[in-house]
Amino acid sequence: MSEFLDIALSFPPIVFSFGLIIVVLYWLTVVIGALDVDIVDVGGEAELDAGGFWSAFGFGAVPFTVVLSLWIILGWIVTLLGTTWVRSTDMFIPPAATGTAVLVAGIGVGMLGAKLLTNPLAKLFEDAPATAHADLVGKVCVVRTGTVTLDAGQAEITDDEGQLLLINVRRSPHEPEGIDPELFARHAKVVVFDYDEIDRVFLVVPLALPPDVVLEA
Repeated sequence: MSEFLDIALSFPPIVFSFGLIIVVLYWLTVVIGALDVDIVDVGGEAELDAGGFWSAFGFGAVPFTVVLSLWIILGWIVTLLGTTWVRSTDMFIPPAATGTAVLVAGIGVGMLGAKLLTNPLAKLFEDAPATAHADLVGKVCVVRTGTVTLDAGQAEITDDEGQLLLINVRRSPHEPEGIDPELFARHAKVVVFDYDEIDRVFLVVPLALPPDVVLEA
């Protein structure tokens, strides 16, 4: 274990080791709902350069965070294995030179691997934009995060084609006072009543909300 940590914290694996820690923390926060991965509108983060260099490596096909995570993970594995191999040989090459070579290999192989993996992953996302935001308004969804607040929350919803989607949901800032927070807890059923074009999130209201209550978007 100590040898593994020694290699992981040496150059060049350490370059990706810190990135790997951030990736793990990011996806943990996604799981608990503190951050969001936009599954319905997957092109938002990649639209900055959809036809350029990044798009060629799959950034325009799947969410940017997914591709970046793959790149970091693969780069970390390559540099870890490369450093282990270099240390096991008796080559008389300056450590700086071998480290730089392994780092370049990690970056290149990681990028290429991310491209190859995003090809099949893109098929999972390519049909999602076909579901217009307006088509989901009025549908019932189930909260999948610990709760839904003004700033965070995700829910599962089924579109007209029977496809299960994970969407970003929020409570309305114009929500009437006195609504029980438990109505937004995990597994609670809520109704999509509007879509916020600016923040790209769906606004929801509890399914049990009285019909005479009117919400403003």
